[in-house]
Amino acid sequence: MVHVPTIFDAFRFPAEVESLVLATVLVLLIALGIHAGLRRAADGGIIPDARITGRNLLEVLLQGIASLARDVIGEKWATYMPLVGTLGLFILVSNLVGLLPGLGGPTSFIETNLAWAIIAVLVSEIVGFVEHGVGYLGHFAPGPWWIKPLTFPIEVISHLVRLLSLTVRLTANMFADHTLLALFLTLGVAAWFTPWIVMGLGIFVAFIQAFIFSFLTMIYIGLALEHAH
Repeated sequence: MVHVPTIFDAFRFPAEVESLVLATVLVLLIALGIHAGLRRAADGGIIPDARITGRNLLEVLLQGIASLARDVIGEKWATYMPLVGTLGLFILVSNLVGLLPGLGGPTSFIETNLAWAIIAVLVSEIVGFVEHGVGYLGHFAPGPWWIKPLTFPIEVISHLVRLLSLTVRLTANMFADHTLLALFLTLGVAAWFTPWIVMGLGIFVAFIQAFIFSFLTMIYIGLALEHAH
């Protein structure tokens, strides 16, 4: 894929690494800012802010994800919320960064998305073995004994396809969105009007893709926790 030019092209390191560092710094600044606000609050942060703030926005997002995690993962949902929440916030910030002309979001690069997909899938498989031990292999060979030699390779392939599914979906959507925005910015007079429509659509896609990645991660963990029948 040919990526649109970014300010990182002038530096020594690959653009995907530098954009990822930028997203990391932004996530840390958001976390530190909200943490500092909670410490300054007289009530210890129990009562929500009276106005719309970053803390309120994150609390709404977190409550939505937590409610969904209870249904998808089950009673152990709280154990895996730090992973799911971090992935979701990181991907959301990375998606939004890509909407700023000249920055180029990390999620436009397949290398970044593959790394996150490996983390999500690998954790779900580790969770399965921690929960069930060697018995987790039963998930890969369902059905009667005579059909297990057939179902085992199929199940292994289906688990490996999760990597491809997470990576390609996020990369294709965000690369197309960021490239489309960069294209409209070169349309002369139309560049004063059209990009705002694309920007609004891009913000919507940024939230949707972060949600889908987090939701699929929860599904994979929930499936790993289930007992094979």
